[in-house]
Amino acid sequence: MISPLWVIRFLLPFPYNFPYNSRSFTFFGPCLCGRVLVSAVKALQPHKGVTMRHLTSLPPSLRRGLAISVMVTSLSVWGCTMAEVRTGDRFAAQGQWDQAVDAYRQAAKKDRFDQDIQKRLEEAKIRAAEQHYTAGRKFLEENRLGDALYEFKLALGLDPSRAEHHAAMGDALRLKRAQEELQAADRLHSLGRLDEAMDAYERAVELDPNLTNALDGITKLAAEQRAAKSLGASTQPITLRFQNAKLREVFEILARAGGINVLFDKDVRDDPITIFIKDTPFDDALNLILTLNGLMAKRAGPETVLIMPNTKPKQDQYQDLMIRTFYLSNAKAKDMVNLVRTMLDTKKVYVNEPLNALVVRDTPAKLMLAERIILANDRREAEVELDLEVLEVNRTKTLEYGLKYAKSAGFGVVPPGFTGGATSSGLTFTYAQLTDLGPENYILTLPSSVILDFFKQESDAKTLASPKLRVINGKQASINVGDKQPILLSTTNVLPGQAATGAVPTTSTVTSIEFKDTGIKLSVEPTIHLVDELTLKIKIEVTRIGDQVTLQTSPEIKQFRFGTRTAETVLNMKNDETVILGGLIQDEDRKSFQSVPWLDDIPLIGKLFRSTKTETITTEVVLTITPRIVRNVTTPTVEAQSIWSGTETAYDTTPLFAPKVTSVSTGTLSKPLPEGAAPAGPLSAIGKAPAAAGAPVAFAPGGIVPGGAPVPAPAPATPAPPGPSVAPPSAVAPAIPGGAPTPPVPAAKSEPGQQSASLAPVTLAIRPVEVSALLGQEFRVDLTTEQLASLAESVVTLTFDPQALEFRRAEPGAAAVSVTPGPGRVSLSLKPQGTAPAGGGVVASLIFQAKNRGEFPVMIQQASVTSGAGRTMSITTARTLVRAK
Repeated sequence: MISPLWVIRFLLPFPYNFPYNSRSFTFFGPCLCGRVLVSAVKALQPHKGVTMRHLTSLPPSLRRGLAISVMVTSLSVWGCTMAEVRTGDRFAAQGQWDQAVDAYRQAAKKDRFDQDIQKRLEEAKIRAAEQHYTAGRKFLEENRLGDALYEFKLALGLDPSRAEHHAAMGDALRLKRAQEELQAADRLHSLGRLDEAMDAYERAVELDPNLTNALDGITKLAAEQRAAKSLGASTQPITLRFQNAKLREVFEILARAGGINVLFDKDVRDDPITIFIKDTPFDDALNLILTLNGLMAKRAGPETVLIMPNTKPKQDQYQDLMIRTFYLSNAKAKDMVNLVRTMLDTKKVYVNEPLNALVVRDTPAKLMLAERIILANDRREAEVELDLEVLEVNRTKTLEYGLKYAKSAGFGVVPPGFTGGATSSGLTFTYAQLTDLGPENYILTLPSSVILDFFKQESDAKTLASPKLRVINGKQASINVGDKQPILLSTTNVLPGQAATGAVPTTSTVTSIEFKDTGIKLSVEPTIHLVDELTLKIKIEVTRIGDQVTLQTSPEIKQFRFGTRTAETVLNMKNDETVILGGLIQDEDRKSFQSVPWLDDIPLIGKLFRSTKTETITTEVVLTITPRIVRNVTTPTVEAQSIWSGTETAYDTTPLFAPKVTSVSTGTLSKPLPEGAAPAGPLSAIGKAPAAAGAPVAFAPGGIVPGGAPVPAPAPATPAPPGPSVAPPSAVAPAIPGGAPTPPVPAAKSEPGQQSASLAPVTLAIRPVEVSALLGQEFRVDLTTEQLASLAESVVTLTFDPQALEFRRAEPGAAAVSVTPGPGRVSLSLKPQGTAPAGGGVVASLIFQAKNRGEFPVMIQQASVTSGAGRTMSITTARTLVRAK
């Protein structure tokens, strides 16, 4: 073998100078660039079978022509390659790295061994990947997830070795899933499926903790659920201690704590009640008192509750009924109606089969329970795909040997002039013909041939089918691999005769054709379990056509005979497990003889007068089944499977007594009254006085205070009957013997203005709650406070949708404003200016512009006080809704 460089040497018979430095050659003669020779050398590299002797044996003119051809071809290829490289260099100089990568790739395809081109290509890929990564990060900050994903995919394709690219792709996919969960939650919320919507919102927040829309959805949904279930306006825990107090008086005091008004039905009895409840939510305390006294409550207005006896007539009188339509996705409405009726004892239910829906009229509590029951049971059925392989093997062996002789001989007489052949039917003769019979009138048929059989035949036939069946859980799937064989069916009708008319009985035969399936019939019924296992009920039937049999001789009717094999079984299988069913074998052996009577019984030579035919037929069927579960049942969470349903007499979605009640005692109190507590007289009117939030509430004769501290009350002139008494929930002191009332301990008084203004909480709100704006129009959102005097240096961060709204500027109000804008957010540094006037006012104003139509929130994401020890920030209204038209 020779080196490619020596090929050039012997192809060029003229003087040369051949220094080689990996990039250029110089030679004397036709002056060409070194790249041309390098390309020529590479062009000759595939011809490794050319030896030095072969080259030197060529005539000089032929070698010279071959060298010129090689160099011209190499020059053209090199020229195209250099053009692509120059194009790539130009794009690289302009920073257009994608175009540079394309140009370098084209050059590398034409010159795969040029290291300089490969180096430039790798560098361009790295620069292009960095460019796409930077663009994707920018889109990600602007919440343009689709564009960000596209850029990150390009960056990964160009430079998959960078961990930053993989992390960015993961972040984009995570945020996209969060947006999908948010959209699903909004749809569920609009459909009234609040529990599922809450789960979807929480999943969205887990994926993207900064997803403000999901946080808003959780807040709004929780408020809706709380408003639907709560009867009071206060959520703080309370502590109650009453001894032989009037029932209506207890409800009046409780109404003050809940911030509601209470009304009583005329049938509510004002019985005495003794009860002690410590640190219990308002709704639980109200529910406890109602249950113990056989009462129920119903909201009669936004801040009014009606108390009535819990009896069937009162329920029918006061209970509102609703009609709701439940649209089912998977379960059949005619099946679901039985479940709803059985579990909830609902009588007014209509099944709308065309829409697969249920229309129910009942109480709101029952409708909520019906919704949860339907959601827990309206699940998509499991589905499995069955890979089947059916193999039918037919083997036939036939052997015939021996001598076949003629089977008949005959003798006949024909009349003179008869030209036909002998026949089994009779002929008519005249007497003259009989008297004229001669030798030519006698016909004889004698055996005249002997046939020697020596025949052997073997045949193998295979029928293979590989169908795939996809079937729902509990449904039957069937398949037939084979043919339809026609068979004749005859029906004979006999018409009786009539003696009066002389009609004789007649028969009529009607023949029809019916097709019978032959081959393999398979039916499968799967039962899919939750652990990716399944039970298969299999039935296989193999029908094959046999030989013909004569059913009737006159007229002759022949029919095929059919053979059938059936197997039926039930088996447990795992997912993606293959089961082979075989052994359906049918063997059929036939042996027949044809011989000359009596002669075939002669020993030794009898076989010369015999013909033998042996036939063996074997049929076997093999079936393989591989199930693959496409989709299993998606079970709901344990919380969704377990539903509170109330009591036997009342349906509800929450337990009767919440577990938050720490201690409850009814009946006569055995412990003495606390020191410093006195009985209180009945209230003159039902009032509303919501307690302060943040601490347990204790009730005293003189009023309501947080933290369990009693409020001073004037001592009565004469001792009142035992009534409600209150003590701090931390301790209960011994009572005075005899139950004499004791004046309450006065609470510590504070002088007006004693609290320092510097420690007053900073209150902040965003106004208005809703604002309407036209597309492209600027609108204003104000940050307000209730007390300008309490304003301190603060930092407030607001968020908005950058695709829908654009922040333009901020205008100062009672405070100087320093703005730090960002994508989808703006941070405001607030600093009070001079002496603030009394009362509330606008702290700062923010100007936005609507970019898209729709509804978009602007909300306070974070607010904190930056100066003043012990100062706190209180947000009364955290968001405003912008309606862009």
